[in-house]
Amino acid sequence: MAGNLRARLARIREATDRGSRPAASRPAPGESPDASPVGASEFPDGWETIAPGLRFRESVRRDGATASPRSAISLPVFSPRLVGTVEAGGLLFFDLETTGLSGGAGTVAFLAAFGSLRTDGSLSVRQYFMDDYPYERALVAAMGDEFAKASAVVSYNGSSFDLPLYAVRRAMAGLGPAPSPPHADALHAARRLWRRSMPDCSLGCLEAGILGVRRVGDIPGSEVPAVWFDFLRSGRTERLGRVFSHNEQDIASLASLAFAMHDAARGERELPSADPIGLAELRSRVDEGLAERTLSAALEAGDARATRPLMRLYRRTGRADGIAPLVPFLPDDPAGLFSKSVYAERRLRDPSEALRLAELAAELAAELGRGGVRDRALKRAARLRARLTTAVIQSPS
Repeated sequence: MAGNLRARLARIREATDRGSRPAASRPAPGESPDASPVGASEFPDGWETIAPGLRFRESVRRDGATASPRSAISLPVFSPRLVGTVEAGGLLFFDLETTGLSGGAGTVAFLAAFGSLRTDGSLSVRQYFMDDYPYERALVAAMGDEFAKASAVVSYNGSSFDLPLYAVRRAMAGLGPAPSPPHADALHAARRLWRRSMPDCSLGCLEAGILGVRRVGDIPGSEVPAVWFDFLRSGRTERLGRVFSHNEQDIASLASLAFAMHDAARGERELPSADPIGLAELRSRVDEGLAERTLSAALEAGDARATRPLMRLYRRTGRADGIAPLVPFLPDDPAGLFSKSVYAERRLRDPSEALRLAELAAELAAELGRGGVRDRALKRAARLRARLTTAVIQSPS
C-alpha cells in the first residue's frame, strides 16, 4: 500500500516536471526538492514558508462556544479511562487532512491543524501544509512540536485514525517515539449524547444540528485528497483555499462541541436533542449526584432505559436497598423479564407470576439469540413449575 502511494506520488511529480512546473523550480536529478513548487496560480493568502516544502498559517477565531483559558476541564467527561483536570488553555484540538481513510502505511497526511485557546478566550488555529511527499518529515516533526506543548489532546475519531496515522508516519520518518499527552476523543462522548436522536454523529452533522454552524462553500471531505493530488500534478491552488477553510472549521467546531459537552456534563449548559441516559453517563464521571438526578428525572418521564444505570449507581454508592424497588421499572427485554421474575417470587410472593415472567424471558431470549439468559430463564421456570406442582399436590382437597 505504501509502495503504491509512493509510486503514484512519484508519477505525479514526474508528470509535473514534464509539464506545468517551471524548469527553474524542478529538483536536480537524484535530489529532493529544496524549495516549494511553483504552481500555476498564486498560493492562498496568509501562508508563510517555515521550512523547505512546509508552509504555516495561523488564524484567530472569536466565534463559537469556547471557555475561559483558566477553566478546569475534567478529562473523564470524554473517556472514563482518563483522570484529572487540565486548564482549558492547555487543550490542543487536532485534525488531519490525508490522502485517504484507510490509515496505516499507505496513507499520508498533507495538512495538520491544531487549535488552542488564547489568553483572551479566542481560538488560535495553526495549520501546517506540505507541498510534496519528500517534505513529510518536516510536517511530522512540526506536529510533534505541537503535541509536546499540550496538557491534553482533543480529537474527533482521532483514536481510530488521526493519532495512529501520526504514529505510523513518525516511525517511518525515523523521528522516534511520539509525544503522548492524554488524548480525549470527543466522538465517544458525542455518541453517548446523540446516536439516538441525530442522523449520525459526524462532526459535520453535529455542528449543524447542535451548534447551528452553516458552512458556505465548503468542500466535501471525500474530495479533499483529490485537491492535493491535483496541486502536485498541476500546481493549481484554486481549490486549496476551500480545503484550508474546511480544515480550520473542523478545529473550530471540535473546540465548540467539546466545551459544550463538557459544560453539559457539569450541569452548566443544556444541549439540544441530548439523550438523557447518555448525558447521565457523562455526568456520572464527574458528579454522581447530578447523574442520579438526571436518571431519576428520565425514569419519572417514562424512560425505562434509566433503570439499569440508576441501579448500578446505587450499587456503586453502597445503597443496595434502593435497587429492588426499581426492578418493576426495568424494560421488558430478556434480562429485565428475568429480574422481574425474581422480584415477583421473592418480593411479591407470587410464584405463578414469577413463572409467567420466566417463561417470557426464555422465549424472548431464544428469539434474540441470547443463550445465556435463555438457559437461566428455562432453569428458573422449571424450578418454579415444580414448586407450583408440589404445592398443588400437597394442598388439602
